[in-house]
This record gives sequence, C-alpha cells and structure tokens, in this order.
Amino acid sequence: MNTLNTETRIGTMLLDHFLTAVFVMIFVAPGLVYDITQTFGNLNVPPKLILGNYYLNIFAFSLYFNKDIYMGRSLAKRILKLQVVDIKTGLPANALKCFIRNLTIILWPIEVIVGLVNNERRIGDFIAGTKLVPYDPEIHKGQPNWLLIVAALCLSVLFVYMTMFYPIELLTRGSGFQVGMAL
Repeated sequence: MNTLNTETRIGTMLLDHFLTAVFVMIFVAPGLVYDITQTFGNLNVPPKLILGNYYLNIFAFSLYFNKDIYMGRSLAKRILKLQVVDIKTGLPANALKCFIRNLTIILWPIEVIVGLVNNERRIGDFIAGTKLVPYDPEIHKGQPNWLLIVAALCLSVLFVYMTMFYPIELLTRGSGFQVGMAL
C-alpha cells in the first residue's frame, strides 16, 4: 500500500475543512440572515444574540465532528481517494473512532503542523487509534454500523451543546439578550 506524501496530507486537511465548513454554512446561513433582519429591522425587539436557528446550528456544527462518519471517508477523502482506518485491523474506522479522531479539530492549526511531520497520523489519529491511508476498494470493504453512527451523532450533538452553546446560555443569562428559542 502506498504511503501518503505531505502535499496529499495537507491537501486533504484543507479540502476537508473547506468542504465541511461550506456544508455547515448551508445549514447555518439562513438562520443568521433571518436573525440579522429581525434584529436590525425592528427597533422594538430586545437585542438578540445572533445564532440563527439554535438547534439546527447545534446539529450543523456536530456534523463537522462527524465528517468521516460513513466508512471513514469524508467528501474530501472520497475525492482524493483516501480512507481513515483502524490502526490495528486496517479496516475502515468505525463512526465512534472517527468522531473521537475529529474532536481535535479544535486544535486545527496544531493538527496541520503534526500533518506536516506525520503524513498518516495526526493528534486525533493517535487518540482514536486510526490512520489515513490511500483507499483500496478490495481491502477496505465493509458495512457501516448504523448503531455506532447514531451514537456518534448523538454524542457530537451533546458535545457541541455542552462546549459551545451551553456556555453562551450561561454567559448571556440575565443580560437581556435573546438566546435559543426565546421570543
């Protein structure tokens, strides 16, 4: 099996980031536009913390952590013919491993530096026990585990809410700003 070069490794990280951010914005942008027009279009409305559709945003941001959830291949990895595999078995990484692997996206600039040094594994790969390899349809066959996919989605929604949205709720409580579904 071929090893990855630095250009491919960094290219997949950049393409993954760009495509996933665009996909997330498809969900987030309409709510943001609506909130902006409602907030600035009516002076009688109390100020609103512009979050778009609150619950849809939580789901959209959780998708970022699950970009590789289906058989270890995001859209960018499919374009570049790559796959995330379990380091021990060489089989496609399951949904929970991919979710755990992507939790370190928060450290994205550091992940890029690690990607420059190690073409197959970044920090998230070391934590999840995975690595990135060229895709080979003969070797990387398998069926998705739908229960693990649902579990990863639920865990990511909980993670996004507890790390991003709940702190905003706590910080804005009593401030007069509308957050979430407050009308």
